Amino acid sequence: MQIEIGDGFHLTPVREGDQPAYVQHLADKGITDFMLLIPYPYTKDDAESWVKLCLEAQQTQPPATEFAIRREDGFLVGAIGVMRHTGKGAHRGELGYWLAKAYRGRGVMTRAVQAVVAYGFATLGLQRLEATAFTHNPASQRVLERAGFTREGVLAGWHSKDGVLIDACMFAIVAKRSVG
Repeated sequence: MQIEIGDGFHLTPVREGDQPAYVQHLADKGITDFMLLIPYPYTKDDAESWVKLCLEAQQTQPPATEFAIRREDGFLVGAIGVMRHTGKGAHRGELGYWLAKAYRGRGVMTRAVQAVVAYGFATLGLQRLEATAFTHNPASQRVLERAGFTREGVLAGWHSKDGVLIDACMFAIVAKRSVG
């Protein structure tokens, strides 16, 4: 599967061989400082474990929910994924993403978010996608707003990273629905 997002960039599921790109890009503390689940420093073992987890999920729990953002030549330059909420009546998912510094400011992430929103609604059957952005990460907030998300408010102490409580802005987008 490949989802074109424009300007030579596309999304694919994570694949074997992506490990060196993860290690290269996630050496940037500017990325990991804004990601809750990505350790710093990010090691080869971390990349091996992550790719293995993604490949296993693709086999046992399709359809894919974790995607690589790739340049035209197929090299991974970012990632985006949806964590589906589970249980009876589950209809929501939570979006997370990062992009290597050299590719920011070109609209790549906004287009990736829009593509994954469309995929989440059409393929995953979700009705609502949520994303939180640290209050001190205005660039991520702009991505979500440009992708059509609505800012719903500030969540005090919503995240805990390295023992510090961090406020977050909650954003959401809801599938078109009929009322009545």
